[in-house]
Amino acid sequence: MNAKTTEIDLHVAYEEPVIGSSPAAKRLKKAVKKLAEVDSNIFIVGETGTGKEFIARRIYLQSSRRNQTFVEINCSALGKTIGKKELYGEELEQNQTVMRNIGLLEKANKGILFLRNIGDMSPEYQEDFLQIIRDNKFRQIGGSENIELAIRIISTSDRDLEPEIESGKFRKNLYYLLNTLTLYIPPLRERKQDIPELFSYFLKKYCEQEGKEEPAVQSEIFESILEYDWNGNVRELENTVQNLIMMSPEGELSVDFLPFKLKRHPLDFLEPTNLKGTISNIETFLIKKALNKVGGNQVKAAKLLGVQLPTLRFKMKKYLISSK
Repeated sequence: MNAKTTEIDLHVAYEEPVIGSSPAAKRLKKAVKKLAEVDSNIFIVGETGTGKEFIARRIYLQSSRRNQTFVEINCSALGKTIGKKELYGEELEQNQTVMRNIGLLEKANKGILFLRNIGDMSPEYQEDFLQIIRDNKFRQIGGSENIELAIRIISTSDRDLEPEIESGKFRKNLYYLLNTLTLYIPPLRERKQDIPELFSYFLKKYCEQEGKEEPAVQSEIFESILEYDWNGNVRELENTVQNLIMMSPEGELSVDFLPFKLKRHPLDFLEPTNLKGTISNIETFLIKKALNKVGGNQVKAAKLLGVQLPTLRFKMKKYLISSK
């Protein structure tokens, strides 16, 4: 089932901060504090990987409902792996005994119901949630009495829902019931000032987790990660740091284990200087490397380099390169 009743270690969770000192990060920290102080429904918008669930949990943990339950539902699973019985619960009578199976709505009562990606909710379940939120009550499958609800709903979307509202794909009245307060989380490319701080935070986190000492970070790594746009946002950066720690040799972080698209160009280390001299240096390096690879065989080296044998011999003479 793509839903879970989340039991959170409050001490550990409070230690997970909103990382960053950019203006955007500071605004986000202030917004979390203010939203935690009220009890209205919240709609969080942001690209995939920006940390919408993390922010929802932060709001929950700083709110007056923090000692109640946080229940998460992936809206794309409604009607698939999450059915009506899982949502509402069920009342059964067996051998003159009434059996009640508690559903997700009742588990979330007095706490937080977190709806992930509401844009993926089917029309049928949109109608259900519209009724539930309007009435603040529901009835179990097979039940005879209404159950009063006192929940706060935090919902998210990774896209603008206005076009879907205009086309009728998403119900406008449900949207405005969920969107009492709105929080926008900016993508990482709009807060690049926070990248070094985030990188350092995840580096410390995963080194401690793996029982490793924090290694020095090559300047090439920071240059690469600051140049990249991070379409996967904070989640992609976190995964990248974890991969660097797991794959790099002990005591260092190797640029070789950055995702390929993050690597700098092999010639990026060259400084703008005399073009002829630079070309000579590159040709010398490649010819020596080719000869070394084929054991000094000039015919094989020429083939490897994609030049005629006379051309190779001319350049070897020009650059004083021996095949031995």
